[in-house]
Amino acid sequence: MWSKWFPIGAAALASALMYLSTILGSFGAILLAFLSPLPLFALSLSRGWMAGLTATLVAGAIVLVAANSMAGLFFVIISGLPAVLLTRQALLARPLNDDPENTELEWYPAGMLVMWLTALPAVGLLTAVLVAGLQGPGLEAMVRTEVEGMFAAMGTASEGIFALPQEQLDAAMNLTVAVFPGIAGLQWSMLTLVNGLLAQGVLARFDANLRPSPRMRDIRLPVWAPFPLAIAALAAMLADGALGYLGWNAVPILCLPFFLSGLGLIHALAGAPNGKRWLLHATYTLMVLSFLLPALQFIWVLLVFAGLVDHWADLKGRIARNSNQT
Repeated sequence: MWSKWFPIGAAALASALMYLSTILGSFGAILLAFLSPLPLFALSLSRGWMAGLTATLVAGAIVLVAANSMAGLFFVIISGLPAVLLTRQALLARPLNDDPENTELEWYPAGMLVMWLTALPAVGLLTAVLVAGLQGPGLEAMVRTEVEGMFAAMGTASEGIFALPQEQLDAAMNLTVAVFPGIAGLQWSMLTLVNGLLAQGVLARFDANLRPSPRMRDIRLPVWAPFPLAIAALAAMLADGALGYLGWNAVPILCLPFFLSGLGLIHALAGAPNGKRWLLHATYTLMVLSFLLPALQFIWVLLVFAGLVDHWADLKGRIARNSNQT
């Protein structure tokens, strides 16, 4: 009994405290809040998704009591349920063949896990557009109000020699309004992915993982993966109002599978016989430096394009077949 409930309680308490650390307001506290799904991922990937769900509900109750009901609800939706849902899918497996003596398992495909990871913010964006539309002004108007307040505060703080011309501030504000929900959803997905990878990596290090760690080169997206992106792009270009806003913000979210697939292609190229390891190091170096030098952000677009090309040409499959022949 103790061995079953202690890990659940420990994960719930750790996750709740990390989430509540935002009350402190420091950078370190915000970093801890970003890592609040980590204990839930670690528990779910080592003890099963039901243990993770139990810990999520307990942690949500702790946040509710310590803060308020809205904070508890946000914790469950943003930190808890994504970890539980993704772990549930990740732990799905079936026998590799009908031989009863063969205990080898075929695990849920990495490409489908990527699609589930993408579906979470996509569904959240669609829900936000619908709810905001039913409430009156729409999501774009609500975002504009918040962004204008944020830019007004920034303008007050940056008066003097650091002040920007009004036309530049207006252009930056309009661009922020146009893509803010989509970028926020994309960042949510990436943070969820990082927490899951960290948890799986630590568990694998101590041989406590239930599922073998999938490799980046094994990402194979389903055939239908480009269609949601194409529909969102068409809506962004052709539609106005709420539908056009939904399309503009869905595009960056729906590019995530192809970015990860393109990154998997780089891993496949680097891991092939006579592969160029420098290509992998250069790619990750450019990705890190792009946060400091905006001119290098083209690397993200190139990886999305590489993922699209790989989806149609099956480049990773060709590399794998060539590797097996050598």
